[in-house]
Amino acid sequence: MAVMFAVLSLGYAAVAIPRPMQPLDWSLALLVGAVVLQLIPLPAAIGNLLSPRAAGVRSSLSLVPHAAAWHSLSIDPRLTAQAALEFIGVLSLFGAAREQLASGGVRRISRAIAMIGFGVAFLGIAQAATGGRSIYWLFPTEVEGPLPFGPFVNRNHFATWIIMAMPLCLGYMAARIPGAQPGSESRAMPLDTRGTWIIASLVTMLLALLLTLSRSAAVGLAIAAIVTLILTLRAIKGWFFRRLGAVVVLVTLLAVSWADLPAIRERLAGARGGLANRLVIWNETLPMVRDFWLAGVGAGAYETGMRVYQRSDRTTYFNQAHNHYLQVAAEGGALFVVPFLIALVAFIWTASQRLRRDLTPMWRLRVGAACGLGAAAIQSIWETGLALTANSALAAVLAGILVCERRSASKQAKRAHRKTVKVEERQGEGLRDPVPVTDELGVGEKMLAKEPQAKREPS
Repeated sequence: MAVMFAVLSLGYAAVAIPRPMQPLDWSLALLVGAVVLQLIPLPAAIGNLLSPRAAGVRSSLSLVPHAAAWHSLSIDPRLTAQAALEFIGVLSLFGAAREQLASGGVRRISRAIAMIGFGVAFLGIAQAATGGRSIYWLFPTEVEGPLPFGPFVNRNHFATWIIMAMPLCLGYMAARIPGAQPGSESRAMPLDTRGTWIIASLVTMLLALLLTLSRSAAVGLAIAAIVTLILTLRAIKGWFFRRLGAVVVLVTLLAVSWADLPAIRERLAGARGGLANRLVIWNETLPMVRDFWLAGVGAGAYETGMRVYQRSDRTTYFNQAHNHYLQVAAEGGALFVVPFLIALVAFIWTASQRLRRDLTPMWRLRVGAACGLGAAAIQSIWETGLALTANSALAAVLAGILVCERRSASKQAKRAHRKTVKVEERQGEGLRDPVPVTDELGVGEKMLAKEPQAKREPS
C-alpha cells in the first residue's frame, strides 16, 4: 500500500506541478533526502561515527551477531523504507494539491471532505453504539488500548482526522455567507440545501468527536479555534461574526444534546492518570533521543528501538511515543529535525503571505485549513495521529489549500485558450473570441469559448 500510495502521488505531482520549485519545495526536498540517507548502507567506521549506539541496539535485537561491514543508519531498514515511501507520497500529494487548487476547486474539495466526514462519523457513531473491537463489525483489532472508531483502529487517530476536517467545513460555510464577497449587501444566512447538509455534517462530526472521548483532540481543537479567533477578529465584521457564531452555537448544541455527557465527565476525571502514563513513555524515550541525537534510529523505527529502551512493565508495549515531536526527534535526530524546522519556517512564511494577500472569500477557507492544521499540531503533543497515512494525506490537502497561489486571470486565460484551440482543432471548427466568466469561488477567471452560432439567412 505504501508503494502504491507513493507511486500514485508522485505520478500525479509530476503532471500537476509545471512551474519551477519554490523555497518551500527545496526545504521539503531536504527532508526527503534526510530520510533516504538513513537507508543508504555506509561503512562501519562512518556508521559508528554518526550513530555510535546503533551497533549495540542491533546486537540486542538479534540472536546472531552482525558481521556485515556495511550498515544503514536505520536500525530497522524495512520500517524506514515503508515510512520513506509514505512520506514521499504525502509530500507529493501536497505539491499536487497546491498546484491543482491554484486554478480552482477549493470549494469542491471542501464539500468532498464534508461528505467523507459525514460518512465516517456516522459509521463511527453506529459502531460505538454496538460496542466491540471489530472494525465494520467484521475485522477484530489485534492491539489492546482504546476502542476502534469507524475505520480507525485507535479512536484518538479518528479524532485527529475530524479536528482537521471540521474547521475547513466551517470555513466553507463562512465563504458562503452573503456579504463575505466584496460589494455584497445581503446579510442573510444561506440555509439552502447545500448549507443544511454541511451543517448536518458538522453536527455529525462533532458528535462523533465527543463520542471518541479523545481529550487531546478536544483540547487541540479548542485551543486552535481560540487562537484563530483572536488572530482574525479584526478582519471579521461584527454582523458576519454573529452569523458565523450562530452556526457554531447551533452545531454545538445539537451535538452535545446527543453526546454521552457522563462518559465525558468520567473521561475528564481520569486526565491525571493519562498524563502520568504518558510521562512514563516520554521519560523512557528520552534516553533513545540522547543516544541517537545526530542521525536517529530511523524513520518509522521507534517501536523497534523501544524493544531495547523500554524499562517499565512490558505487559504494555510502547509502539508510539504519544508525542509526535518527541518521536520525530528519536527517529530522525538532528539529521531530520534541522531541515524540518527550516521547512516549517518556510511553510509558515508562505502561508502568512497567502493569507495577507488574499482578499477573496477563499481567505476564509484558508483560515479554516490553518485552524485544522493547528488543531492537529496541538494534539500531537499527546498523540501521533499524523503518522497515519489517512491523516497525513488530509493534512497535505489542507496545507495545499493554505499555501496555493491563485493563478492570475491572464495565466488562466492563456491555459484555457490553449485548451480551447486544441478542442476546436480536433473538431475542425473555427474559434470565436473567448469571454471570461467567474468561477464559483469568485477567484480568478476562466476563459470559455463561445460556441459558433448558425448564421441567419435574410428573409
